[in-house]
Amino acid sequence: MPPETTHADIDAALAAALLDPGRPPPPGLLAPDGGPIGRRFAVHRATTGFALVGALAGRYPATERLLGADTFADLARAFLRVDRPRTAVLLDWGEALPDFIETLPDLAEWPYLADVARLEVVWARAHHAAEAVPIGLAELAAITPATLAEARVLLHPSAGLFASSFPVATLWARQQAEADGGEIEWSAEAVLVLRPEADVLLHRLTPAAHAFVAALAQACDVTEAALAAVAIDPCFDAGDHL
Repeated sequence: MPPETTHADIDAALAAALLDPGRPPPPGLLAPDGGPIGRRFAVHRATTGFALVGALAGRYPATERLLGADTFADLARAFLRVDRPRTAVLLDWGEALPDFIETLPDLAEWPYLADVARLEVVWARAHHAAEAVPIGLAELAAITPATLAEARVLLHPSAGLFASSFPVATLWARQQAEADGGEIEWSAEAVLVLRPEADVLLHRLTPAAHAFVAALAQACDVTEAALAAVAIDPCFDAGDHL
């Protein structure tokens, strides 16, 4: 490389060559004996690709199971050509995969796949969210109805909502167990994802319950949130849902 080449230039060239099999090794790389680096670099490239595909599979385990390991690996390699890790923290990489899935004609026969992947993004955010002690039932019961009606509820830091026109929670749950749970009812599902303690939990919500929690998340008070839910289901009980 020319003398004015910086470490950043070298790093960028190395990263580009590692992630693109069509590129030659960056100029200036030599084997320990001073000879060509080609075969050694090919091994390093393969190891890097394998690690990144594995990192993406670790973040999207349900999506990988739905597609199968080989097809998911092909998807991950294609994704790597358009979206690469920007830091060494691989947990920060990969959130664009669901949108990328929707651009691929080959995956059109799995129209629900992108939303399952989006649910996994919500799961990962909940898993890594800050910890906080949720309000207890006794504390909630001690609040007078009049005070509660005007209260604004602060959701737990891990809480995330996701709604889909596909049964994403059911599809996600099926990938967590080996047993076949029978026929899937292909209808829309909404989910509340949160980690109140050690484990991330998924709760299926009715459309009214989803509207209720979504309104609370937007800083509506309990009465306003309840009205949003009742507009969908006149029988909605805000007290039971709280």
